[in-house]
Amino acid sequence: MMKRLLLMTCQQAHVLLSQRLDGPLSPLGRYRLFVHMKVCRACLRVDRQFGLLRDAMQRLEP
Repeated sequence: MMKRLLLMTCQQAHVLLSQRLDGPLSPLGRYRLFVHMKVCRACLRVDRQFGLLRDAMQRLEP
């Protein structure tokens, strides 16, 4: 049961990555995302892209 709780799809990971841009995730959400990112290079790239976008947006703010 616990293993199933920790596993997530890439789509679910993308939702959490997007939510993380708006604010902190719950401890379980952070851990689930951490576990997923350890095995999914595609989502790791999405996370890096989100980081680049966040940094670019911060530079544009007055």
